[in-house]
Amino acid sequence: MTVLILTHSYPDSRIKWRGLFIRDQALALSEKHEIIVVYFRVDYTRLTPFSKYSFEKREKGKITEYEVTTGKSFPVINQLKYLNDTYRFIKKEILGKKKIDIIHSHLSYPAGFLGAIIQKREKIPCILTEHSWIAKYFRSIIHRLCVLYTLKNAGSLIAVSRALGDDVNRYCKRLVNVVPNVIDFKKFSLPDPMIRNTNLNIGILGGMGNYRKGLDILIKAIALIKDMDIKVHIGGDGKYLSTFRGLARELGVDGKCIFYGEIKPESIQDFYSGLDFYVLPSRDETFGVVVIEAMACGLPVIATRCGGPEEIITKETGVLIEKESPQELAQAIKYLAENLDSYNRKSIRSYVLEKYSRNRFTESLTEVYQELLRNTK
Repeated sequence: MTVLILTHSYPDSRIKWRGLFIRDQALALSEKHEIIVVYFRVDYTRLTPFSKYSFEKREKGKITEYEVTTGKSFPVINQLKYLNDTYRFIKKEILGKKKIDIIHSHLSYPAGFLGAIIQKREKIPCILTEHSWIAKYFRSIIHRLCVLYTLKNAGSLIAVSRALGDDVNRYCKRLVNVVPNVIDFKKFSLPDPMIRNTNLNIGILGGMGNYRKGLDILIKAIALIKDMDIKVHIGGDGKYLSTFRGLARELGVDGKCIFYGEIKPESIQDFYSGLDFYVLPSRDETFGVVVIEAMACGLPVIATRCGGPEEIITKETGVLIEKESPQELAQAIKYLAENLDSYNRKSIRSYVLEKYSRNRFTESLTEVYQELLRNTK
């Protein structure tokens, strides 16, 4: 079948990390379906309220990608122009030239709302995959109304974890299918067993535009175990990078913390290969793609009970701790360091290969597609 994916979050030449999990889903689906991706954005660099949209078309393997750009407009009407321009593009360049069987929107707003509107106007069934906690969309009454409309009217709902599905159900009493995220396992492999450092190496990846990943918690935990021969490898960039560096200096662990800045997607395997285990002390996660990436490299993982990780990590693959606790994280790091040899790297990789494979993901999503098509005939 032909699937039109709508998203405002997708990798491009400017930000290669943005929406990478959505591209991974599109790549997996392209092995069985014809995939068209419409990635739409606003150019905020200049005010062009009366400009027309522009678009670029790219062929990426079996995927056809369209990057649609609309100009920045005046406050209030900016979002209306953004959605209207994208709809007009889809109507003219996609629906006018191609039969679309399913619209698959990612994130309730704006793509989910736009998909629900197209479903109503063009009679094409729309599925929504949610990746974010619903309350985070409620920046205004209008945003809240748009999101609630989407949850009520989308043809079918998907969440990437059961925890997120339960969150969606707080706002609409409908069936929410759970289809976890997927990664390209060809990009990840077990490290060379002959290469082993004498000191302990742990790592964390994530944007530093906020405190959500809990890097401050990790730095405080390291300060509690200064006597350990340990290096903390930190990948990511953002406005709080200097703040986290300052915290490490203040607590006297800057010599143990190595800040790399942004790690490019093509270098991610090298980052994981140098680690003994991975740490994710997040304050909230709806899933945790980095967890399955690390486990695909055979790494045990320490993560917080914050939504998604507790559905991934087992006692054979890592340790779960409570949020906001440097003390408990420090204890978990010491425990894993002392028991590292009890974790089988091949078994950890096999576990995520079986649970989060492309085939399993594509089969699950295809079942949702087929059920929706049956119900809309």
